[in-house]
Amino acid sequence: MGLLAASDAGAASPAGQKAADANMANKKWPQGAYRRILVDTHVPDWDERLLAKFDASRYVDTIAKAGFNSVMQYANSHVGLCLWPTEIGQVHGALKGRDFFGDVMKECARRGLHRVAYYSLIYDIWAFDTHPGWRVLPDAGAEEVLKGRTGTVCPNSPYRDHAAACVRELTSKYDFDGIFLDMTFWPAVCYCAHCVERYWKESNAEPPRVIDWDDPEWRRFQKSREAWMLEFAHLITDTIHSVRPVTVTHQSALIFHGWQVGVPLELRDACDYVGGDFYGGPTQYSLVCKAYDGLTKVKPFEFYTSRTIDLHDFESVKPLDELKISAAVATLHSAASLLIDAIRPDGTLNEAAYEYMAKVNAFTQPYEPFLGGDLQADVAIYYDKESNYDPDEHGVPVSKAGNKHPHLDAVIGMARILRENHIPYGVVTNANLDQLTRYKAVIISDVWEMTAEQAARFRAFVTDGGLLYASGVTSLDRLAKKDRRFHLEDVLGVRFQGFAGTTCTYLTPVDMQVKASVWPQQNVTFPGKMVKVESLPGAEVLATVTLPFVRPEIGTSINRRFAQIWSNPPSLEAGTDPGIVVHSFGKGKAIWLAAPIESSEHVINRSVVANLLRRFIPGPVAFEVEAAPWVEMTLMHQPSEHCLLAGLLSLQNQIPPLPVGATVRVRVPQGKLITKVQSVPGRVLIPHKAKGPFVEFRVPEFNELAMFLLDYA
Repeated sequence: MGLLAASDAGAASPAGQKAADANMANKKWPQGAYRRILVDTHVPDWDERLLAKFDASRYVDTIAKAGFNSVMQYANSHVGLCLWPTEIGQVHGALKGRDFFGDVMKECARRGLHRVAYYSLIYDIWAFDTHPGWRVLPDAGAEEVLKGRTGTVCPNSPYRDHAAACVRELTSKYDFDGIFLDMTFWPAVCYCAHCVERYWKESNAEPPRVIDWDDPEWRRFQKSREAWMLEFAHLITDTIHSVRPVTVTHQSALIFHGWQVGVPLELRDACDYVGGDFYGGPTQYSLVCKAYDGLTKVKPFEFYTSRTIDLHDFESVKPLDELKISAAVATLHSAASLLIDAIRPDGTLNEAAYEYMAKVNAFTQPYEPFLGGDLQADVAIYYDKESNYDPDEHGVPVSKAGNKHPHLDAVIGMARILRENHIPYGVVTNANLDQLTRYKAVIISDVWEMTAEQAARFRAFVTDGGLLYASGVTSLDRLAKKDRRFHLEDVLGVRFQGFAGTTCTYLTPVDMQVKASVWPQQNVTFPGKMVKVESLPGAEVLATVTLPFVRPEIGTSINRRFAQIWSNPPSLEAGTDPGIVVHSFGKGKAIWLAAPIESSEHVINRSVVANLLRRFIPGPVAFEVEAAPWVEMTLMHQPSEHCLLAGLLSLQNQIPPLPVGATVRVRVPQGKLITKVQSVPGRVLIPHKAKGPFVEFRVPEFNELAMFLLDYA
């Protein structure tokens, strides 16, 4: 093992761990808590054995011994039964005069652990059963709501007042640091009497039941759904804050879900910090953390994932190395890591699992004193929540909605490209466009819903010297009936003409550097249509759009109208329509591609994108890394400490991970001099040298995580 192998971090001694946890717990919440736990307790009370053996003292003791310093405790669950002696809702039958929630709060306080309440909104079987008129009613009809295990209720019904009363009672009765409100989203498009009545009152129309993104009524209804959910979230947050100034956060995992959940990014305004649970692997985790970093009001934000394979599997635990890497993704971004466990039906914990999770906490805990700062990045991926739908979905009943997300696919693809090529990146969204000025370049992939006001921000960004990478339909005036134009036509240097191709199209390089990035291929394949444009004066065409030799859809065994039976080769003559265009505008430049090739899994497609970005991003960048593509690096600036924190994480699929090293170059803050580089947590001095605007040092081999402090003066 190398200098910074996991064993070098060292598991803290029991006395040292206790002292460290006490020190952390004394810090102001939430900054002092990086190791957090949530124990799912979605347990009904139809059998007297359910939760019958719950022992708050043993429960909290097990959690504390595992090294967690924050407990998120269930006050209720999706079942809707309360684990405190409520005077408003329904008490869980296992309480029998006891107070499970209150007892856990007392035990946490006794051990110096931070206390967070969990409260489930909308998913509430008790309210669903007790008040049928409160139910979410999908367009498929009343019978649909009786399928499955979850019962959901509508925030436009009197449930909203019931939920507000419950959280008011909970916050008034108990002392805790924060509250997490789960499931603040639409489980389905609701057509209950309350929603229909409200929409009639506000819009003087019946809610549409067919998806049509060209229909103003459908778009108005979708905006209403988002507004209603956001209003409900603020009602609950404001109710809690009116009692005590605890931190409030709503489930924020829905930021990358589609239109069906009806959650705008502005949900973050109802949260003191953002947090949510994810299960999609390293690329998703990294993208989420960078989005959260830009959206959260208070740091650290919170990243959750389960100790088991997923939430549907009660027993199958993730490999220890996978759990360590998941937790380290949070550490890499100076975020809090929350692990999700599940309670046994009788109310006890699998104590062996907590010995297992203790190893994860022992791995990340030594890095905590060094965390914090501002994420340093040169490129921003722009995620537009309003564009996260399938624009080709027309005339489809709501219950038949598909699950295509072209914009999100391109965003995730670009995140992978930037991560694998060690290009420092962050995330900007339609909710925080004011952060654009932090970056040198911004990626806008297949953005359907750009407004003229948003386009003006991007235009100003390029005018002032920024690089804009735009692909596909980005900035196309979505609602224009004729003479459709790009809002950013003048910036991109192309004029919209329509679409070319169907299920397969090609980009044919004419520029030598693009040809080199495509080698040994002659063309770049895209599985779909491309945008047809004419280039404007001053625009440089780097590649053209080439169609297949014959349209893929017309060939059959009868007419034999195909060039290859299993594939669709490009035409023998390259097309002439612009496919990749570079255009200077103001002090900056724009790169435009006729399709979001960044969404592709193909290595060559990713190579083309990476080479275009390296070629045109104004340098020098925040950092450079010579390392395997599965190594991710982040850089945090801590100006009050006069230092930078560099972190490297190995995200290889190999379990256990193999040792890997790297050479790192970090851009020195202007007017400053790097005085020393230390590996942490051991504070071992690392040799370094100046190299142009960078300081360079060699990262010894490590298995999972390596972090370094760069002090400057």
